[in-house]
Amino acid sequence: MKTNTVLGAALVVALLASSAPVILPLLHVGLGALAFVLAVAYAYTGRRFRPALALGILLAVLTGLQGALGLALLGQAEQAVAAVHLYGGYATSLIGLVGVILVGRAESRAQGR
Repeated sequence: MKTNTVLGAALVVALLASSAPVILPLLHVGLGALAFVLAVAYAYTGRRFRPALALGILLAVLTGLQGALGLALLGQAEQAVAAVHLYGGYATSLIGLVGVILVGRAESRAQGR
């Protein structure tokens, strides 16, 4: 199995686990940080295949923004910020899941498998 495939699968698992509705706050923060690191690693290992690089950068930016929104929630628990953080997390998870699958298929087609 390729490194990028394993990183993509781990990234999707971290994103989905982080967006689970019943999760401890400290675990949520840890999984979000892990997802950010995995997104950067995914972009780095996929740098030769542009769709993987673009997806990794997109997911790194989205998880970074989610982290900033989460930190904003610590100071004030405003409902609008909480809603954006919640639905933004769901969107990031969905983008990660679909993106990793599509990039994996495109990469295998580009290699002629």
